Amino acid sequence: MAAAISGYDTAQYLLDRANIHDTLSKIPLFYDYHDTTGLLNEVYAPEITIDYSSLLGGEPFTVDRKEWIGRMIKVFEGFSKAQHFITGIVTDLPQPGGVDTQRPTTVTVKGETGASLVSLPSEDGTTTISQNGGLVEARLQFFSDLEAKSLNPWRVTYYKVIKTWDKGDAAILKESGKHVK
Repeated sequence: MAAAISGYDTAQYLLDRANIHDTLSKIPLFYDYHDTTGLLNEVYAPEITIDYSSLLGGEPFTVDRKEWIGRMIKVFEGFSKAQHFITGIVTDLPQPGGVDTQRPTTVTVKGETGASLVSLPSEDGTTTISQNGGLVEARLQFFSDLEAKSLNPWRVTYYKVIKTWDKGDAAILKESGKHVK
């Protein structure tokens, strides 16, 4: 882990907090817009650890962001419509202004998440719906080279979804989820 950056004031704290919230909030938005460029350039670090084990079984795995985005495109193709969300985002940023307060280079973020997924139409044209909700845990890393370019410097390096409930046609997620692992 890189050394902390000194001089953590209120303005920097507020900017970091906003940038971290933006980065995490872009995940569901860019998924639903199928915005692969945004996911690549504004969300994920070059390598990311994914833990969807509570949703799809299996074990957490680490993957290159381009490969992960490619897998997610295949998942999106399994739905006719989808709406994802993250809310209640809480970061573990230190309070600014203390004598020894340093700007962090990694942060842990928690929140609530959920999705509504509509299947592709069957042969007779009908669709089914699956909904789920739960918690999200993420780690974001600070990249000074991005900040030097006046870009949001926070990128996701770890992303975990903890399913707490689901309703509807579980086959929708199960079928599309084959592409995640």
